[in-house]
This record gives sequence, structure tokens and C-alpha cells, in this order.
Amino acid sequence: MFTRVTGLLIVPLWLAAMGWVFAHDVWPRWTAMDAPPLAVNEWLSDEGRESQYAIFQDNVRVGDLWTTYRIDSKSVQREDLLLLEKFSIEITPLRIASLSQFTAAGKLDEFTVRMENPGLHGELHGERFSEDFSFIFKVGPTPRFERRYKVPLADGDLISGATNPFAHLSNVEVGQRWRMQVFNPLSAVLGIGSQFTSMLVEVTGRESIIVDGAPKNCFVIESANAKAWVDENGAVQVQEAVLPLVGTLRMVRQAECDVDMRNDVQRRHIFEGNAR
Repeated sequence: MFTRVTGLLIVPLWLAAMGWVFAHDVWPRWTAMDAPPLAVNEWLSDEGRESQYAIFQDNVRVGDLWTTYRIDSKSVQREDLLLLEKFSIEITPLRIASLSQFTAAGKLDEFTVRMENPGLHGELHGERFSEDFSFIFKVGPTPRFERRYKVPLADGDLISGATNPFAHLSNVEVGQRWRMQVFNPLSAVLGIGSQFTSMLVEVTGRESIIVDGAPKNCFVIESANAKAWVDENGAVQVQEAVLPLVGTLRMVRQAECDVDMRNDVQRRHIFEGNAR
């Protein structure tokens, strides 16, 4: 039987639950700021233009990622080249090449991703407009499939790939939050799940990690499905991404960038099944 005492217990419990939801979900979104613009600092200009990451799944190396920055006075381009050769699902070898073009102020202006495996050739291209990013996704040379997307800037004015959501992040501070949109190329390849996901990101603290045998002080960047350790120069030393149907991928920055290997991956004819 419902009694006055029961009511007196339910009300504070309900208020406590609503307070938890507000503190852990609503308030962080209300207080999220704009995504930090890409800042070309001295380290990025002199040392960080080319980098390579080894990709691991369950402590097994399954691929590599190369990131290259091209910088001039009017814009910045970031080129990412990812090759997955061993994987838990039958879509490999998979090559993903992306190009992110930023304005001189460091805002993302265009974003293009090309995905290839032996049975597929897909391309996503998007451009910034006043209120949203407008995207078109094509599969095949005809194309066999075409779809258009619009992503509101209010849901995040930074677009990144789910396989490597965080790139160079300079001038971040503990407590900083922002929203960004993440494109999952594996969902696009498999035709399963959502291709775009809005992600709330927070700089949660600082932590020392071992890099090349020595401790390095890093900012910790976290979201629901990704985590990164970023050094004081803005370079991502390690990042982890949790992908549907795949699990966790861990990307570890290498001491040297193997440019010959990257060029070979760009030239390699491993996608003979694709009609071009």
C-alpha cells in the first residue's frame, strides 16, 4: 500500500536520480565549448609534419597509420593513410585515406575519406556551410550507391574518423569539453550501424606514460568510445578507439616515420577486385 512514508522516500530518490542525470549528461553538454582549432605551433611546423602509429588489437599488430601535415600561410591540410591487414572481421586488407582541410584560423573546412578493400571502393566528401557540414557518400565507380548527409554544426564543428578520432591537439586544458562528429568507415563498409556519431570529449586530467622507454607527461582526452594521451606539444602519443563489431584498437606513436613503407602502401595494388 502506498503510504505517506513511501512518498517521502520516493521524492528524494527521484530528485537524486535526476541530479545524477543532470550532472553526468545534461550539464557536460551545456558547458561544452567549440572544438579547439588546429593551432600550428613551432613543434608541428618543425618536427611533427610526419608521424606513424602502429595499430594493435588484443596486443597483436594489425596495421599502421600515417599522418602528414602540409602547412602554408592560407590553410593546413592533414593527410591520414591507414592500412589494416589483419582483423577480427573479414574486410581486410582495408586501406582508408583521408584528407582534412583547415582554414588559416584552424577550422575544418572540407573532409574527404576514401575506403578500399578487395570488394569495395567508397568515398565520403563533406564541406562546411553556415549551419552544417554537407556530405555525399558514394560506393562503386558508377556509383552503385549514393547517400547524402547533413551534420549540424551545433552537434560538433569538428569531423574525424572513428579509427583515429584525435589528431594534433595543442593548447588544451584540464576540464575543457567540446563536441565533435565521428565518421565510422567500418560501418560504411559493412553497411551496419550509424556512420556518424556525435561525441562529447573532455580533457580529464594529466598522466605520465612511458614513451620510447622514458616517462612523458600527457593530457588525457576522453569520450565514451575513445581515449588519447596527448603530450605538451599537442602530439597524440597513444589513443584507443572502441568500434562496433570490432572491439578496441590501440594506436601507438612510433619513434620514426617509415616514409618508404607509407609510399608503398599508397602505391600498392592490393585491391584488384575494385573496378575503377
